[in-house]
Amino acid sequence: MYLKADDIHAYISGDIIECMASSDNVIRAGFTPKFQDVNTLVDILTYDHDPPEQQLLPATAYPFVKLNAAAYSSGSSAQLYDPPIEEFAVVRTALKRAGAKATFEPLAGPSIVLATSGSGTISVGPTQEQIKEGWVYFVGATAELVLENASDGDDELVTFRAFCEIDAQANGSS
Repeated sequence: MYLKADDIHAYISGDIIECMASSDNVIRAGFTPKFQDVNTLVDILTYDHDPPEQQLLPATAYPFVKLNAAAYSSGSSAQLYDPPIEEFAVVRTALKRAGAKATFEPLAGPSIVLATSGSGTISVGPTQEQIKEGWVYFVGATAELVLENASDGDDELVTFRAFCEIDAQANGSS
């Protein structure tokens, strides 16, 4: 789901990760023990909205990943959610059984990987670490990323990778 700036939202149910552009204007009005500023929220809201079918982002197959035989045969996938903004995109990877592996081509910018279920290994360049539900990793630009499900049985390893591609000309490189 993609929401524009100044659109109100609340999460009621479902599997949710929130990825947002850099901002200093998070304003809360309910469902949280954190500071709430209802008056400011009411003042800044646009009170405009798109229909749900325009807010839902279609998932597309992520083209820059290679799945091994165990991943293919189990129906594992890497799905891209690409909002209509430049700040970031998100890839959801579901490795459906032990031994399923996804090898991602290096990106031109940084990313973070969040595991929401299962366990396995994460390799960034030559370094391999354990990954499991609730763990988050930083992946630097130009590093190959490999995720592998190392669970017992048929437990699924699900990760979300939020990334930003950096334009080489924008940062002074050629």
